[in-house]
Amino acid sequence: MNASVQISALDAGDEASYVAWLYAQPKSMVYFAPCFRRFLEQVTGGFGHTLVARRGGRIVGALPYVGKRVDGIGAVYNSQPWYGSHGGCILARETERVARAALLAEYRALVERDEGLFSNVIISPWENAYLDIYVRELRPRARDARIGQMTELPTAGPDLEQRLERVLRQKTRNLVRKSRNQGFSEQVRDDDEAWQVLFHTHAANMHAIAARPKPESHFRALRGSLPPENRRLSLAFCDGIPVAAMLLITFNRVVEYVTPATKPEYRSRQPLSFLIWQAMLDACSKGFMYWNWGGTWAGQSALHHFKAGFGATDHPYSYFVSASEAGLHQLHRCRDRLFESFPNFYLYPLTELGR
Repeated sequence: MNASVQISALDAGDEASYVAWLYAQPKSMVYFAPCFRRFLEQVTGGFGHTLVARRGGRIVGALPYVGKRVDGIGAVYNSQPWYGSHGGCILARETERVARAALLAEYRALVERDEGLFSNVIISPWENAYLDIYVRELRPRARDARIGQMTELPTAGPDLEQRLERVLRQKTRNLVRKSRNQGFSEQVRDDDEAWQVLFHTHAANMHAIAARPKPESHFRALRGSLPPENRRLSLAFCDGIPVAAMLLITFNRVVEYVTPATKPEYRSRQPLSFLIWQAMLDACSKGFMYWNWGGTWAGQSALHHFKAGFGATDHPYSYFVSASEAGLHQLHRCRDRLFESFPNFYLYPLTELGR
């Protein structure tokens, strides 16, 4: 096999063939799609590109990224920004080491050419087997990690409900059964009212635990950037009142669990469990293979337990963080200004600053 690989930025005219290539990869995720990159550009105010590796004219791999430059401060790059979105490489063959190395080398070179202050690459769980290549090519100054959790969904067919129930742990199975006896009904909707219910309930949930909610503008950008077939917003109703909402992103064979929201006074009746169950059944019937719950911090034991109850298994993944001396100097000297200038970007693990 010819080992030579050519790296170039994806042209707008090649997007259709690139998306078709993504759909041919069983484990491709929405984070690698041009529509998601455009969403990231909107919510970060940055510029995005996708590096594509070709061999003999055929796509064999890709790496998306978003950067942002602020006058008087400098530039920051993430692959990808926004709540730990996965980036790094996706390859036609997971064992493809040459294209992976070439993509990472080109990404590192473009960050250095722009004198980037910070760069972070958040790999997908399926790339965690190739940490040696990421370390060698990116030469990170620091590392970070998350526990990815993913449920493998049963295939469509007879006895689907029974087979899906067997994926769940006993306690969660009982809670789901309880939720199905509460008189809830599900509506899958995409109108303004449904998105308002999602945002306001999510914001109330976050404020109740002194956490910062996702801005409403981010939900609008997501709705405007992703095609309807790549998003699923469902509401749980009780006596005609919406009591819970859940936003999922779907792409190829992967469902992304993005934003759940529940009215506190109904939480004990498990409307969110009801929505998850209904969405999992729908995903199975449509041929989705993986339900990605996203990353969990090591100390979030309750959240980890909740996801595990729905059959999620651990899939660790890594952050590779590069920083220039100028970037670290600014981080020590004017940290707040940096964070305010690059919202939704990952700059540097603060636990490493004192080392």
